[in-house]
Order: sequence, then C-alpha cells, then structure tokens
Amino acid sequence: MDAIKNRRSVREYDLTKKLDFETLKKLCIAAEAAPTARNQRSREYIIIDDEKIIQRISMVSKGAMVLSNCNTCIAVLGRNKEELTTPSMQEQDLACAVENILIEATDLGIGSCYIGIYPLEERITFCNELLEVKNGAYTFALVALGYPKDHKVFYDKNKFNDDVIHHNRY
Repeated sequence: MDAIKNRRSVREYDLTKKLDFETLKKLCIAAEAAPTARNQRSREYIIIDDEKIIQRISMVSKGAMVLSNCNTCIAVLGRNKEELTTPSMQEQDLACAVENILIEATDLGIGSCYIGIYPLEERITFCNELLEVKNGAYTFALVALGYPKDHKVFYDKNKFNDDVIHHNRY
C-alpha cells in the first residue's frame, strides 16, 4: 500500500544515473501482471534509452517535455485491435499496465511520470512514426523514468476525502 500512497509524478531526474535493462524489464513484468479483458494480452512495450529518440519524443506534447529531463522511458503500446477478443476493453487494459509501471517504479525508488498519448491522433501518429510502430499497433502512453533528483519526492500525501464515497446509490 505504501507504493500506491507514495507515488508521485516525478519531473526532475538525476541524469548521472541510468536504469539498467533488468530493472526496466521488471517494470514491464509488473505491467503485464495487470488485468486484461479475457486475457487478451493486448499490450507491448518499447524500452527507450537512446538520448536522441528521447529528445525527439519529448516534443510530442507540452506535457511530454519532462522527457527532455530524463534518460529512460517506456512506451506502452496497444496491439492491433483486430487480433483481440475484446477490443473495446483494450484502453482499460493499457491504463492498468501503466499504473502498474508507476507503482512498481515507486516501490523500487524510481521516479516516474505518465504521459498520455491516446486518444489524440496527432500524438499517436508522431510516436508511431518515430518508434516505427507497425502492424496496427499504436502508442498508448509514455512513462518517463529515472532516479529522482530529490530523494524526498516519495511521501504519503493523503488525497482521500470521505465525500467521494457513496453507499448503494449516488
């Protein structure tokens, strides 16, 4: 529960430290542990640590500029909808995978920031072209990753308010 409550969007990273491939693979394994409708395996991942690609992809949107301050990210991809048993549920599958990456990163002391790409066509097209995504797959989101500059970035900030809970009816 601590990783869930302590998770924050980190936008400043220590660029002198790089995440190793095995750690990044752990994040993808955590993503794949997320629920998926009818076990349709609707996701794929691109681990990006090439500085030129990261700088280029940081231009996809104003919010993506955080990528220009990190040295690693993961692109979360949706597989071709025509190959899925329940394509209408794919975006929920993908969002669950992103959340698992964010939580596992926090648990490992890694900073992360979720950058939405889907459903904006211009963002999807930009990322797909840059990352050479093919065969009907598409870029759903990017997750900036790295060791935070500020080590006090993870803390429990109570975001809960009793007013959001309803019982039996709204």
